[in-house]
Amino acid sequence: MTTYITVSSGVTSSGLTISNGEWLNVDYGGTVVSANVLSGGVEELQGVSSDGAVQSGGQLIFYSNDVSSDLTVGAVSSATVVSGVTFSSGGIINLIGETVLSGVTVSMGPEAMLGGLTVEANGVVLGSAGELLGLNYIYGSVSGVTVGDEGDVLIFSGGTASGVILSRGGGEVVYAHATAAGTMVGAEGIEAISSGGVASGDIVQGGGVLDIRGGAGSGETVQSGGVEYISSGGAATGTTVQSGGAEVISSVGVATSTTLSGGKEDIDAGGLASATTISDGGVAYVSSGGHAIGAVVSDGGQEIIRTGGVASGATISSGGALYVSSGGLASATMVLSGGAAVALSGGTVSATVVSRGAKEDVEAHGDASATTVLSGGVAYVFSGGAAVVVAVSSGGKELISSGGAANRLTLSSGGQLTDNGSVVISGAGTLAGVLLGSGTIAESGGGDLVLSGDGAKFAGGAVISGGTIELAVSKALGSGYVEFIAPSTGSAILQIDAADAPKAGGTFANVISNFNSAGEDIDLRGVAFVSGASATVVGSTLVLHDGGKTYTFDIAGTTAGAYPVLSDGHGGTLIDPTAAAPKALDPKVLAFTHTAAAFAPSDAANAALASSTSPIAQTSFLHATTSVGAGRP
Repeated sequence: MTTYITVSSGVTSSGLTISNGEWLNVDYGGTVVSANVLSGGVEELQGVSSDGAVQSGGQLIFYSNDVSSDLTVGAVSSATVVSGVTFSSGGIINLIGETVLSGVTVSMGPEAMLGGLTVEANGVVLGSAGELLGLNYIYGSVSGVTVGDEGDVLIFSGGTASGVILSRGGGEVVYAHATAAGTMVGAEGIEAISSGGVASGDIVQGGGVLDIRGGAGSGETVQSGGVEYISSGGAATGTTVQSGGAEVISSVGVATSTTLSGGKEDIDAGGLASATTISDGGVAYVSSGGHAIGAVVSDGGQEIIRTGGVASGATISSGGALYVSSGGLASATMVLSGGAAVALSGGTVSATVVSRGAKEDVEAHGDASATTVLSGGVAYVFSGGAAVVVAVSSGGKELISSGGAANRLTLSSGGQLTDNGSVVISGAGTLAGVLLGSGTIAESGGGDLVLSGDGAKFAGGAVISGGTIELAVSKALGSGYVEFIAPSTGSAILQIDAADAPKAGGTFANVISNFNSAGEDIDLRGVAFVSGASATVVGSTLVLHDGGKTYTFDIAGTTAGAYPVLSDGHGGTLIDPTAAAPKALDPKVLAFTHTAAAFAPSDAANAALASSTSPIAQTSFLHATTSVGAGRP
């Protein structure tokens, strides 16, 4: 139990001995003369003391005075005189509420206790032991001090802090034009960098918080359990977030060149992260209103774009992955060998470049646009997924699953398209590479879709509802079929170039379905038109008689009332059906499996399905036609 002895203002006391368990308070205006403080005794001096002595183990606390000369606090190692009081070796000097004047250095030794200091400009506090308690105002500098429970260090304009240790709830605030370097933020410690303040090289341990609110931080390290917050115009550069640590960027906060080495980064509304490096299980989350630019993701790292989040310019390399979830957007992503970009349900990836050994996955209800697949790269479109404006380079691959779709796809020579879903071309296009699968390829615009690659193993269908599908090479469609859908305006043309045309007396390699309406044409560029040419339906075949030669086409679905034959205006032969009295072929005559294009208009799809499923009576056909000498206008 402590016994308190007080010397009040205006009172002078002489010859007091303060022993173990006693505490002497000398108030302002009070005076003690020749006080002797023994081991375990404490003298708290607000007034004046003279001719006093502090023995080993005794303590004198200077309270609310000015420190006008260099001083070491804590236990002294040899006899020392301070303000007229003699301290024996082992006596303890402490300061509470003191002002460290300009040019004065206060050093902390063993058992030191300081608190409530005001350190003027050019004043210095050096710490190697003990703790700094209470509220401390720093206009000069503090270095190496430990700020304990409920202690705070406020660094004002012109002030500096170096190597401060915040332990057990200690705090440090760095205001405008002040700096802090190498702060250690321990459990429950908080370091706050206000607007205009600067921090560097800080270490945030488990349970610690670094709050960069309008200020700037650089080279910080966030360890497991630690958190760095960046907001209100704050900026952090070169932060390292270790496993279990976190960086949170929000309202107008900016983080540049963060390294996530197993840690995580949350980019919330108004937050911006630039050039984040993500590896070793690190994850960057981009939430609604957040934006990530130029992330580099590798070796188990992930960048995850959530609803309303945006990422651009990311580079995904070996072992790294980009995931875009519903409502998220990732653009201009470069996917390198071993990396993956994935559009999940409702997510969108745009302008992705998929290089050798890399992949892009478009999951159900995900979207991809403007993808470029380079040599050795692979892009997958799974059931329910959609890809728009895909360019597959030589050596690249695009794989479309059943139920998947691609629109405006370009396939370069040497590239490969496996189409088990649907490919729609609206306008001109070229498929010059290897064509595989059993899906559909549809031309619905007014352009020319040229199939000029290796389609020998393709077993799907070409659907024409507008524009032209040009079969430029032999076996351009493999064993697939051609289906016409009557265009509402313009023409739907199957152009068969010389390399794929049937030989005289031979049969065209692909079944042609529903070739029955005005505006639908077969243009045989490689078969010279001869005046008097005609076409006749015989059973399930359409037979062209041209210059004494015959060319046969297997047909299915419904037929036209007549098939006039004209010049195509380019020296070739054009078969141009009329729409009068279309008739259906007996399905027993020709077995034909019909696969509808997923992107075809619903009314066209229904018509196509009806033509292949409705009960059809056997009908005799007599469709001899007369020739027309002029080309079709």
